[in-house]
Amino acid sequence: MTGSIEEFRRNFYNNYHNYLVGALEEFENKRKSKLIKAIVISVILILSGVILGYIELKYSSKPDGRLEFILIALGFGTYHTIKKNFEKDIKNKIMTSVCRCFNEFITWSQSYNNHTEFVNSGAIPKFADAEVDDVFNGIYKNVRISVVEAEYSIGSGKNRRTTFKGVIIKLNMNKKFSGHTIVCNDSIMHNSPVKELKRTELEDVEFEKKYDVFTNDPVEARYILNPRFMEKIKNIKVAFKCNKIKCAFHNNNLIISMDTGNTDLFSIGSLVKPVADPKQFEELMSQFISILALIDILELDKKALL
Repeated sequence: MTGSIEEFRRNFYNNYHNYLVGALEEFENKRKSKLIKAIVISVILILSGVILGYIELKYSSKPDGRLEFILIALGFGTYHTIKKNFEKDIKNKIMTSVCRCFNEFITWSQSYNNHTEFVNSGAIPKFADAEVDDVFNGIYKNVRISVVEAEYSIGSGKNRRTTFKGVIIKLNMNKKFSGHTIVCNDSIMHNSPVKELKRTELEDVEFEKKYDVFTNDPVEARYILNPRFMEKIKNIKVAFKCNKIKCAFHNNNLIISMDTGNTDLFSIGSLVKPVADPKQFEELMSQFISILALIDILELDKKALL
């Protein structure tokens, strides 16, 4: 895609109304039946647990409560399972069509092979296992874009620990950055994500209150981290609903990692909302627009640094 953000937005709305809404109609009856099934089964299990608990409390001298707890837990668990399975199923069936709303500017998959570059850049901690949920790839003004939603962990079984769960944005720039710079949320200890990088203070007092900067090229870092860049980073945080963000300039890539916790950002086809509800698709569009705006403000399509 070589056009503008407005063209991107216009293409989405035109294609959404002209193409996607009709394609989604066939899934609406399935959504309603799944919702009814989830509610009925869950209500039966939860009410059974409540009634059994009431009977036991009233007539038993030594109420146990374990069976009641199991029934109630099964009720909530069943609803959650049916909901997640439906959302996963519909995503697999319609995400390719959703991408067509962007004039195929982006493609969707559920695999990514180069996770180590995220670690080497300092954007995420080391990990042993990666579970990928969504991957979007595209090109905007000759800048290659990858958006990866994944969970990274170490250990197994009871010793399994999540090291990072969220979204990583990789922008392959035409600019030639010689240094390695990382921006992350301010911390008390000011520990560098990469031991070779040293903490650098910038002149912006408000910026220093919110972020730590680590770099091996302070001059380049001060050029990169201008107020316009930080404003767009704030917009990305809002679009992706996250508080913790980290930006790494490394090997001519800008890699942005955002810890989103348990939030499923690219959930398409909610069980409790109409399948064609435009809000979920508008959120997806806003997330991509925030990335395109960052490319524009940093002029990443241009080769000159200054």
